[in-house]
Amino acid sequence: MKLSICTTNYNCARSLGQHLDSVFHELDGIDFEYVLIDNHSSDGSWTILQDWSHRFSNLHVEQIRCTMGEGRQLAFVRSQGEYVMVVDTDVVYSNLLRRFTEAYFENFSQFSVQAMFCGIFPREQWAAIGGRRSLNTNEDVDMWMRLQNLDSIRWYPLPLGQHFKEPWAEGSADFRSDRYPKREKLFRLLRREWDLMKTRNWVRLDLSKIIDENTIDIGIGPSPGRWPVNRTRRSRTERAVELAREIKALARSP
Repeated sequence: MKLSICTTNYNCARSLGQHLDSVFHELDGIDFEYVLIDNHSSDGSWTILQDWSHRFSNLHVEQIRCTMGEGRQLAFVRSQGEYVMVVDTDVVYSNLLRRFTEAYFENFSQFSVQAMFCGIFPREQWAAIGGRRSLNTNEDVDMWMRLQNLDSIRWYPLPLGQHFKEPWAEGSADFRSDRYPKREKLFRLLRREWDLMKTRNWVRLDLSKIIDENTIDIGIGPSPGRWPVNRTRRSRTERAVELAREIKALARSP
């Protein structure tokens, strides 16, 4: 098996069918399997996944309670490919996904390469750093920086598809997404703070500088030039005040 797509899903039913259609269409003819762990979605995602797995023998789905990072690691353990691709189920991919995959295997397969909404990693590199940790926030950055310590990761700042997440729920504001009920939004906000504490060593780094110094041009489309890093450094007091405001806003929301 050449390539294993490993990811997790939670309450992404509104984009999941289009996502799967885009991946299987764009990678048609490539030797791949898709291993997906669903975090017990409550929006009909599991029905969609079961239907697709009956249609495609190379799609393997399982329901397990997990964080995003843990789910992707569980998918990795269940996969067999020499290379591992990570995608997002709230992204519908364009032809750039296929072009990125082909360019990677032609010229860059000695590296892990992260584009926007998709990364490809040699299995041996993934295993060498211990894989993905059980995180929701910064789970990608956590893995990137451990690969960076081995000088084995490069970045390509080009979006490979259309992201269907609400604009007010990007990045560390994911807890605001409408796919979560109110009680879960609070849990995810508190979990975010826990994850930020666990990845505090990476938060202190100049991520923009690291990515800029390790950006490559695969040459498949016009790149925006820099990786968007939307992080504002705050003191502990500022973070505590911000967290209190976010909890208060959630309590007042419908």
